[in-house]
Amino acid sequence: MGNIVTSSIWSRVKADLRPFSGRWEQSWRIALLCALMTLVAMTYQIPEAAISCYVIFFVMKSDAAESTVLALALVVLVSIVILALVGLVNLTIDSPPARLTALVVSSLFFLFLGAASRLGPLGGIIALVIAFVLTLLMYVPVGELATRALLYAWLMVAAPMALVVGFNLLVGRQPKHVLVNELIERLQLAAMALEGQAPTTALRQNLALGVEAQQKRLKWLKAFHLVPTTTYKWLDAAVLQSYRILLAVLALRNQQQTEHNVELAAACRAAAHDLAQGRRPQLWSFTQSYTTNSAAHEIKTALMALASEDKPPVIPEEKRPFFAADALTNPIYQQIAIKATGAAVLCYLIYSAIDWQGIHTAMITCYVAALGSTGETIHKLFLRIVGCLIGAFFGAVVLLLFMPYMTSVGALMIAVFAVCLLAAWVALGSERISYAGIQIAFAFLLITLQGFGPDIDLSVARDRVVGILLGNVVMYLVFTHIWPQSVMRSVQRRLQVIEHKLQTLRQQSTQNKAAAVQCAAGIAQELAWVKYEFGLVLLEPNDLRPAAPVIKQTRAQIKQLQQRFEQRGLLTGGSEKLALV
Repeated sequence: MGNIVTSSIWSRVKADLRPFSGRWEQSWRIALLCALMTLVAMTYQIPEAAISCYVIFFVMKSDAAESTVLALALVVLVSIVILALVGLVNLTIDSPPARLTALVVSSLFFLFLGAASRLGPLGGIIALVIAFVLTLLMYVPVGELATRALLYAWLMVAAPMALVVGFNLLVGRQPKHVLVNELIERLQLAAMALEGQAPTTALRQNLALGVEAQQKRLKWLKAFHLVPTTTYKWLDAAVLQSYRILLAVLALRNQQQTEHNVELAAACRAAAHDLAQGRRPQLWSFTQSYTTNSAAHEIKTALMALASEDKPPVIPEEKRPFFAADALTNPIYQQIAIKATGAAVLCYLIYSAIDWQGIHTAMITCYVAALGSTGETIHKLFLRIVGCLIGAFFGAVVLLLFMPYMTSVGALMIAVFAVCLLAAWVALGSERISYAGIQIAFAFLLITLQGFGPDIDLSVARDRVVGILLGNVVMYLVFTHIWPQSVMRSVQRRLQVIEHKLQTLRQQSTQNKAAAVQCAAGIAQELAWVKYEFGLVLLEPNDLRPAAPVIKQTRAQIKQLQQRFEQRGLLTGGSEKLALV
């Protein structure tokens, strides 16, 4: 039994490490930026270069526009925070209790915002910057406070963001290029599936990505006027039409009907080829009407619309508020902020009490690893420890075997690039392994980027690894023993959302095909997330885990919803109802 489980885990890991479109391009860009940040940090003596590189991992997205906007937004937010800290520092400089109180209050506020609003992980980064400044007051002379602590904290974020902006303007992946490549990939996958060359799992994985990312790129294209209006309108329609094709292909495979597959596959490949050549797909001359098969008719209709559509689809706009609907009523958000802040303060008190400043990475770890449910905590804890050990191993190898022979920052940049390339590759994988990639880079950078040049001081590396492990242990104890939250609560909520959206999908399939595709994309994403979260239930302690019958019932419910979605999809009872509205 153990061998079977081990084999299954290893198979999933290998699947998560396989290349996919854009993975290499994104990985080498992140690694190169980390190497460049190393050069900047060593040259201008910016402390905690590892944090700067960590921020790069967070900010660098798949296209240049989103990365640039996110980088500029982070600089603005951090600048505002640093300016506010000027007054706060003057008030707390001579009072350690006041300084600790300010750390706690600011940490609670920004961690709560990160959990309960669209600010997301940015809240944790801002809280980390504030904590870094306030704890640094103990080690910076009073006369140098404003010019060192505050300036260094600002540079720690502003420097990598400046690199991100400049880099993306020069060699960033343009949103249109990324978007068109994703459309091509969808059409090629549809063709392969129709020909029986692609497994059903590949279709499900692609559908699980939804259309949110593509539509976000469309907003950047429109906001920065990167494409003509007519091109934007066509791309807006093409995103939904290509997704509609995949939905219909999955339904057709479930029906196990193949008489129409050859012509439909050829039409999908022709459309992909046209896009690859930089032009819109040409209208395919179909020899059949496909009226007897609703799934095949869906594919044909979508391909025809893909070739002729030049106006955006009519979709009711869904406005997303900044705060979650239950931000003030659901205590979970406050509890997450309290637990993460408590863990960070506890780590701070530990290394201050024993006068071991070298393990301050324990407090940093708490801010980069704030989690919600117990199942997620245990899962991420495992990934953090594995990633930390791998990163520490690479760091030790570099320190012992290569660092003594490094005579310049250039050699250190090569080492940073190599390990960050591996870490970025892992970080761009699925939720099952992505967090480990961040930890590989974080641990390696904390060990190797000590001082302002190549350094072989093993005591610093030892202290930082000890700090990371201490932070992980504290986070685990706090999040599993104080207000533990079962992931089943989130699973049940997502199941209710899926049920509601399936009912909505049935109505929209006959009323507004574009809105139906949008709804189906949301269902596919929710199904992927609920399966991931349900898998975490088995990691929770026995006293928190639901009873076996509940687990069995939930597993059956997920399977039933998956089948209802795949079998029905966008299909309607009659072909006369299939036209786009």
